[in-house]
Amino acid sequence: MLRPHFWAFGMFCFGMLVISTLARAQEIPESFTPVRPQGIGGAFTAIANDENAVWTNPAGLARGTKPRGRSAINLIKAPNIIIGANTASRNFIQGVSSNSGSQDVGMVADQADTLKDKPFWATTAVFPLIMFEAGGLPSVAGVYSSTTLQSVVDDDNAELAKTTAISDLGAVYGMSFTDKSHSISAGVVARYVARYAYEDKIPLSDLKKGKELQSRIKKGSNRSSALGVDLGFLWTVADFWFPTIGVSMLNAPTGCKEDYLNPFSKKREKVCGTVFSGNFENPEAISTVDPTDIRLGLSMTPRFSSKLAARVALDLHHLPITVGDAHYGLEGIEPIKQLHAGIELFVGNPLERSPFTVGMGLSQGYFTFGTTVEVGVISLQFSTYGRDISSSSTPKEDRRMLLGLSMDF
Repeated sequence: MLRPHFWAFGMFCFGMLVISTLARAQEIPESFTPVRPQGIGGAFTAIANDENAVWTNPAGLARGTKPRGRSAINLIKAPNIIIGANTASRNFIQGVSSNSGSQDVGMVADQADTLKDKPFWATTAVFPLIMFEAGGLPSVAGVYSSTTLQSVVDDDNAELAKTTAISDLGAVYGMSFTDKSHSISAGVVARYVARYAYEDKIPLSDLKKGKELQSRIKKGSNRSSALGVDLGFLWTVADFWFPTIGVSMLNAPTGCKEDYLNPFSKKREKVCGTVFSGNFENPEAISTVDPTDIRLGLSMTPRFSSKLAARVALDLHHLPITVGDAHYGLEGIEPIKQLHAGIELFVGNPLERSPFTVGMGLSQGYFTFGTTVEVGVISLQFSTYGRDISSSSTPKEDRRMLLGLSMDF
């Protein structure tokens, strides 16, 4: 007779196969992309048990170590580097380089048509941090820098490339609260961020013109800053299989922007969240607001043996709430893009950091895979996932990869 955890695993795999056939178009903006959560489909709201809790659920800051095993300093990660690229970047660069200097309009048009399914995407980030006890409360402090570049041929005009360059420089401080049994946790993270952002359409033939391109980006960029606040809650219902419910509110509404053009509903709305202020060359840019992102998560931890267990998780992200004319979250996001699911196999104690994990999942309708390996003080993380970059009703997958490297003390 099959054990219950085999039934759970089988139903999870079947659900992922069904979900993967339902993807819809349009990419959801992301300001920071941690590696490990992406490997398990982004379903991390009810799992959050390491430094990635900063970006997913602040309540998880209390769950990186055993309640009785905490010391004054729990973890130092440095330099904590993340690099990423999509699989089509090389083809995009080669395609632009081959004909971008041509004066033949026909050649440029042909090249543009070839590059429609070969976008460019790259990201780099550094996030050194320290996790420690402050007044008996598990806390985290760190600084971060994150830059993402993206260019994709416009669906409406193949001779233009929708180009985005966003750089964030900031600092975070967070703390969490937990009961003696460690079953209930709540947390809060405050983030100061200075943002340098460019969002516009550039002629495909101009992408190789280095000085002109730099001048265009410099003149057309928004320079702004904001204070973001994230909140989270975790409740582990019982010890057996550790069923856990998680709730988080990322970009809690510290402000609202009137007349914001919602990229999904295509309507102008009053959108609340982390609102940036500063010098705006392009006030219509999506990055002027990081909308409130309300997330719900459920996870369970079936154990196959004393040394091998799994985390199975299901999340709903970007749940919109409307109060009067104020929108907390973006309406119009397809349900399939709100759904995230993942399973992560790991070795060791479920209440401690694992030296080895491997996971897979579904994020916004696309398959994900990831692994974490710790050898001594070296920590390596890898994940691959897909994003829909189409602005039409026909999905267009962009396959991306992330690699993280840090020294943990």
